[in-house]
Amino acid sequence: MPRYLIFCLAVMLAVLPVSAASSATKVAVFPFDLRDVEQEGEIVPQLKEEDLGRVKLVAEELRVLLQKDDRYELVDMAPFASEIEMAAPLNNCDGCEVTIAQKAGADIAVTGFVDKWSDALISIQLFVRDVASGKVTKAMSAEVRGNTDELWLHGIRWLWRNRFNAEEKKN
Repeated sequence: MPRYLIFCLAVMLAVLPVSAASSATKVAVFPFDLRDVEQEGEIVPQLKEEDLGRVKLVAEELRVLLQKDDRYELVDMAPFASEIEMAAPLNNCDGCEVTIAQKAGADIAVTGFVDKWSDALISIQLFVRDVASGKVTKAMSAEVRGNTDELWLHGIRWLWRNRFNAEEKKN
């Protein structure tokens, strides 16, 4: 085989992964917010460490699920940590995450919100915004009947399978 053909083949193989990755939707996943209804009305609400840990756990699980799916590419949000912290809680900022997601180079911004009604009823909500338009393109929620790591993870995985990718599966 002539050397120029080998060279051309090597170049094509080197370029293929780059072009495949560039077609993936770039996603900015923001830290999830938590509202504990039992704490409402308290002068200084004391959110439980285990609940705060679970909020981080489900957000990280969503990131893992996105990373495993070649249709998505996570963008690094670490450089924007101070901006994100200043904008928090994101569920009250009316789309302020879009500006941060634009700076990060994302196509979509994903925020999450956990409503803890009691230890027996948790609602996990996800919102997806198109960064170009700022509009919410998907809003979804799942109820969890119990307050354990496994149940919270079950809720986020259910949302991933049955709501986040629902349109893609139909096509």
